[in-house]
This record gives sequence, structure tokens and C-alpha cells, in this order.
Amino acid sequence: MKNHFIKLSVIIFFILINLSSNSFSQTLIRIASVSGPSHHHNVALNWFAERVNKQNIGIEFKVFSGAQLGNDEREYIEGLEQGTIQMAQVSTGPIGSFIGEFDIFSLPYVFRNTDHFKKVLSGPIGQKYSKMLEKKGMVLIAWFDNGDRHVFNSKRPINKPSDLSGLKIRVIKSAVMVDTINAMGGSAVPMAYGELYTALQQGVLDGAENAAGNIFNDKFFEVSKFVSLTQHFRPPGVVVVSKKTWDKLTDQQKKVILKEGAALQAHEIDLTTKIVEDSLKQLEQKGMKINKVDNNSFATAVKPVYNGYILKFGKQDLDVILNTK
Repeated sequence: MKNHFIKLSVIIFFILINLSSNSFSQTLIRIASVSGPSHHHNVALNWFAERVNKQNIGIEFKVFSGAQLGNDEREYIEGLEQGTIQMAQVSTGPIGSFIGEFDIFSLPYVFRNTDHFKKVLSGPIGQKYSKMLEKKGMVLIAWFDNGDRHVFNSKRPINKPSDLSGLKIRVIKSAVMVDTINAMGGSAVPMAYGELYTALQQGVLDGAENAAGNIFNDKFFEVSKFVSLTQHFRPPGVVVVSKKTWDKLTDQQKKVILKEGAALQAHEIDLTTKIVEDSLKQLEQKGMKINKVDNNSFATAVKPVYNGYILKFGKQDLDVILNTK
């Protein structure tokens, strides 16, 4: 009886040691995001993290929003390449500085609507550009949407390109985006996003361009009056894991993450659709004047912007996108 008790005690001891070892072997993966905690991108990322964490695969995901892990998305991309950032959600605009072909997603009017957006990114183009990311040390987990981007300003409604004449409009630091706003009739001013609110408040700029959710979430209705539905950009975002982090994971962990990543992509795009609708209503309630525009006139005005991209990278991928039904 005594020997039996000793054996049982030894078994229990090793079980406890094993459980303790497993608890300490949990790998923490930090997800970097520049947007604030209430932004729907982070709501979606937390949804993803919770789903994976519940499966007890030896990984814990945690979202670090509000630029806690770096000042901007360019820093994240560099960190992902080097392995100092494990995982991040970044827009494709800054990626164009590292992978030139990615500027295709910043070209104006390449996406017709949400259905077209989903088909392009779930098809051959999405797969091709995913491989480009991997060659740069980033493994794609999901594509993100942020909705169409529109011009908003403090001066007047914009109905046609000539209405933008003389207006200083903030853009992302992207050559394609600068060229687009200039072609639309405005005067593009590249500026860090964190400086935009004050610039509008002080009259340094007349306006900017962004998605409805961002205009509302960051309270630009306080310093601007008009939103014109130009729908000129719809650059997707990506959720990516550093390849240096990815290569340390087991096949089972990778399988679960990719499966949940596909679910995340569908969930986030659906969430964006709802956010866009709700944000436009709330912007009106806050006193902003929202108007539709002559989109054809803007689309015609920006056609020359395509030429620079085509000269560098050809028109094959662009044709695939535009001809996707």
C-alpha cells in the first residue's frame, strides 16, 4: 500500500511538472496596430485573437493598438522584415515603398464595390501579392478593408474636379496618392496622420481624404464641414506575421492561424460595410454635409495616374483587377 502511494505521488508530481511546463511554453505574439483601440480594425483583431487563444495551441495573441509598438506603419514593416515586430496590421500604401508593385492597390478607382474588392483579393491577384509579401519576410494572414476614401473639407461641397481647385488636401505619404489628388484638381499635401487634426483646426490645410469610419472615429467633424463621396481610393490593409516568427511555429499552429485568418478576413470586411453605413449617418448627425459627386468626371481626370505604374510594372495585373467580374 505504501509503495502504491509513493508511485501515485510520483505520477501526480510529473503531471503537475508537465502542466507547469506547458503553461510556461505558451508563446505570446504581439499584434501591432497604429489605430486606436476602438477602431474596427482592432475590434476585428481582438475577435481573431480570442478565437485562436481559446483553442489552446500554445500561442497567445494580444493586440497592441494606438502605436504602442512603433510610431507608424513604415516602422512596423521594417520590424516585420527584421523580426523585431512579430505581427502587424498595416495598409498597403506604405508597403508600396518596400514592394513597388503594391502601389497598384493605391491607384484610384481600381475597385468598383465591395463584391469586386473581395473577389480580387481572394483570387489570383491576392495570391500573387501574398507571395510578394512572403519574399519580403511577411506571411499574409488576412486582407482588410477600410471602405472607400472620400474628400472632406471645411470650405465647400465637391461635386466635380474643378471644385477642388485651390484646396490644400492632406494625403498619405505616397507618390501615387499625391498624384491622384493633384489630378483630381486639388493641391496634395503629404502629412503624418497624427498632425492632421491640428492642421485642419488651425487652417493650415483645407481638407483631407479618408474613409468614413476614420473621419468619424477621429472626430474630424469638429474641424471640417463637408464630406464629398468621391470614392477615389480603397487601398486594402493586410494582417501579416513576420516570417521569422512564422518559421518557429508548428504545422498545427500554422494551420489554425490560417483558418482563423480566413474567418478574420470575411468578418472584417463585413464589419467595415456596417461601420461605413453607420459612420455616414453619425457624421450627418454631427452636422457634416454629405454629398454625392460626379464620379465619372473624377475617374476620367485621374486616368493619367495609371501611366506611371504601367511604365514601371506593366498592365497585366491592372487588367486582371479591372476585368474581374
